[in-house]
Amino acid sequence: MKFRILAIAALLAVSCNGGGKLVCNYNAADISTTPDEHTMLAGFAARNDLSTGLHLPLYTHCLVLGDGTDRVCIISNDLMEIQPDLSLEWRKEIAQKSGLPLDRIFMHCIHTHSAPRNGGWRAEPGGSNYSHKERLHKVLVENAVKTITDEGAFRPFRMEVGKAQTSINGNRCEITGPVDRDVYVVRFLELSGEPIVSVMNLACHPVCMGPRSLLVSSDYPGVAGKILREAWGGDVFQLTGAAGNMDPERGPKMVEYAEECGRSLADSILRIKFEPVRGKGEFKVVNDTVSLPFRIAEVTPEAVEAHAAEISRWDKTVSASWKEDVQGWKELILSRFPEGKVKNTLDFTMGAVNVNGIVFFFTQGEPFCEYQMQAREHFQGRTVIFAGYTNGQNSYLPSAHAYEYRKGYEYEIDQMHIYIKAPYPLSDTMPEAFAGAIDKTIEQAL
Repeated sequence: MKFRILAIAALLAVSCNGGGKLVCNYNAADISTTPDEHTMLAGFAARNDLSTGLHLPLYTHCLVLGDGTDRVCIISNDLMEIQPDLSLEWRKEIAQKSGLPLDRIFMHCIHTHSAPRNGGWRAEPGGSNYSHKERLHKVLVENAVKTITDEGAFRPFRMEVGKAQTSINGNRCEITGPVDRDVYVVRFLELSGEPIVSVMNLACHPVCMGPRSLLVSSDYPGVAGKILREAWGGDVFQLTGAAGNMDPERGPKMVEYAEECGRSLADSILRIKFEPVRGKGEFKVVNDTVSLPFRIAEVTPEAVEAHAAEISRWDKTVSASWKEDVQGWKELILSRFPEGKVKNTLDFTMGAVNVNGIVFFFTQGEPFCEYQMQAREHFQGRTVIFAGYTNGQNSYLPSAHAYEYRKGYEYEIDQMHIYIKAPYPLSDTMPEAFAGAIDKTIEQAL
């Protein structure tokens, strides 16, 4: 096995047709439920019944890009989330089997709330989601490893990029709050012009199908992707942007709304006049970690006890079981102190990939849309593809505006830490730290 990994690593160093020429390989694999699988779908606490059928297939998409010395693997899954620990475990497995370094593997989820859960007791042996999770794991890893290591399948490519506006999304917490309706599309083409794969990027929760829907689906991205594939050829997948405060404009409904939004999005994209990307051979991958501050400088057992006593008395909460939830959180956090597992910051990983001047930015968590708007403003003249939900979904990241406005953002600001099992709520200085880290990471990739 060690010899095989070293051989693959050597191939990575000398392959790609040499001379710094950019090449790519792409594959997708089906990760849908089978007809006899009825799973608990992710994302809505109000959903209590198992899935009843399939609206659209779910896929794991893998795009590998590189030059003669470096490669990057971009995976986009039609799932709601993969928890950070599990995402890291699967990425390590891909790295071990392919020889590609761990920090060159970005694992994104589009955040559809109509995909099976892959964590919790439902995904344990005997649970309704166990068989799907086991198959998901196998197919996802195999598809990525195959795409990374199939040397004969890599080919040169050219790119084109376009921008549209969509009307499908809106701020889910404020009627007149910040909204980013920009849609970016990057298309990877054979040198002959035949499409290989196209990447859509916008900020909107894929939650057109709400808690009453029991159908497995990739929601509006799957609907739009199907239409675009039929129009263009090649495959199409989504990287969901900074959608922490972005929902479909009319909120979660049923499958008909997913069809409506997907058609509307596809219609906007089909009107794009794409511009060719000048092939300068730029290729650079950077990774970084930002330490986000809590409201106190040092989290101690005494601080956790006092905080739990204070917030357990609140009346306006996200759940009727709030007091029990706080008690469970307190006991869990206190149990971590003897093991040295309580940190004084919430650490987030992020990265950026520069491909011919187009920047693909990735971050953990659910940033609010203002972060991607600010990044694009700061790097005018560049196309920045902004993808949250990458390498593990672990926290909302409210904007500075949300901390100032507060009304409607109580969960994200004051209550979320109870449910993500963070030791304390984030500070209102967090937005400045996070935005600064975004700029730094993108700058390093240029």
